Amino acid sequence: MSNIGIIAEYNPYHNGHKYLVKNAIKETDADGVIALMSGNFIQRGAPAMADKYSRAEAAVRGGIDIVFELPVIYATSSARDFANGAIAMLSSIKNIDYVAFGVEDMETSLFFEIADILANEPEEYKNLLNEYLAKGNSYPSASEKAIKKILGTSIGQIISKPNNILGISYISALIKQKSHIKPILIERCDSGYNSAELTGNYASATAIRNAIMNNTSIRPYIPKVCVKPYEEYFSKPLSDITWLTPYIASRMIYDRNLPHEISNLEGVMDMTEEILNRLRKAPLPIKYIELADFLKTKNITMTRVSRVLLHMVLGILTEDRELALNNGYAKYLNLLAFKGDKSTLLKSISMNTELSVINKKANYKPQSELGQRLWEMDKLATDLYNQLVYDNLNIRLHSELTCTVRKVN
Repeated sequence: MSNIGIIAEYNPYHNGHKYLVKNAIKETDADGVIALMSGNFIQRGAPAMADKYSRAEAAVRGGIDIVFELPVIYATSSARDFANGAIAMLSSIKNIDYVAFGVEDMETSLFFEIADILANEPEEYKNLLNEYLAKGNSYPSASEKAIKKILGTSIGQIISKPNNILGISYISALIKQKSHIKPILIERCDSGYNSAELTGNYASATAIRNAIMNNTSIRPYIPKVCVKPYEEYFSKPLSDITWLTPYIASRMIYDRNLPHEISNLEGVMDMTEEILNRLRKAPLPIKYIELADFLKTKNITMTRVSRVLLHMVLGILTEDRELALNNGYAKYLNLLAFKGDKSTLLKSISMNTELSVINKKANYKPQSELGQRLWEMDKLATDLYNQLVYDNLNIRLHSELTCTVRKVN
């Protein structure tokens, strides 16, 4: 028996995700599909459109067998850390033989060539990277320029697209970690990750969220069996990153009126001296969009700004990242949902991984410093998300310790 791993946000689960599952199974003849899904906050630093348990249930209804949570420290990180954390966790599950992901271009050999450079960092790449970093480029920009210099500028068409970037990051992580998992590339069937178009039978998650905001029907783009878990959210305004405004403002106010060692903004993950200086110069009171615009520069993307602001609220620190990198990335698999007839697979996973599979949340007791810290951050992220949803949508959700895994029969 073989199984496929998929790393995703499912924000929301749509026809394109089902297409990926169907084609990955067709290509590998695998028996099961295990997803590692971002929790209540997604990579661009925003709250997800629905809570993680509802999104996981929708994914299981749509074709996934088991859904575990990708810890918030990776779910809200750069492509490199997102991929490294997720691949490390999937690789810890000996039952998983493949990892399947969508890409905009089927340039398989080129993907492996780029990934090999990123994984092994040859001297030419390191010299170019440092040269571009010294000129003030951000790490992603410097890395992209270094790769273009080595492989030719035409490569820019490949490494500028979001899913290609993630795909290359996954392959790079597999190489670097010497994982037993084989990558399976599936060409996307929609207009791309950031496309806002609703066309044919497939649309990106971005297009679907935009349609929800504009009161346009999205039913043709989400499998019918997946709609039920989202129903309460579809009748409400879509989640918004600006909901974080009071929490961000509070951190800024503390920083300006208390000793800096108490606020510890310097230690926030992804914080740079430039961002911190601009943050401390930003006028108060301030709204989220005003602050994000104030912090954004030529070399600091809006996504980077959003992630930093979320990490600031959640108290995710650079030292947390270092702790994870030095201790195997994870210590547990937080179970969110599974098919009722896949109990045997779930039991097999528990027996074939060194990570603890968390089913009954209140009973989980971390046995290591990393496990303790990751669990603290994930519980905090859930509490924050629940408060945001209650404040703005009047939906009351359970705390992490009282949540029940969704079993779909």
